[in-house]
Amino acid sequence: MVEGIILGEKRKSRRVPYRKRIRLGKEAPTYMGYAVNISERGLEIEARNLFPAGTRLVISFQEENVTGKQSEEIKIEALVKWSTRLVGSLSGKMGVEILSDSGDLVN
Repeated sequence: MVEGIILGEKRKSRRVPYRKRIRLGKEAPTYMGYAVNISERGLEIEARNLFPAGTRLVISFQEENVTGKQSEEIKIEALVKWSTRLVGSLSGKMGVEILSDSGDLVN
């Protein structure tokens, strides 16, 4: 590994462990999953409902506001880059590229 980049990977930014319950889906976030790590431009997701590479998704999650007393729903658009079913499991993993940033969040 060189400066957070695994040789042979296309990723340019380092992945950071990030465990967050999320909802995801094609047009609306209707399925449950977990974000397991995050990078500057993407997420790795564990879920039972997997989508093929090239699928655009809406992902939502709850985030505490600055006071820490309330949470707000954040929605982002993402593009599935890869997905794989885990052997002997009902769930799998997907890598998604974030298409919208904090200034372009989906309503």
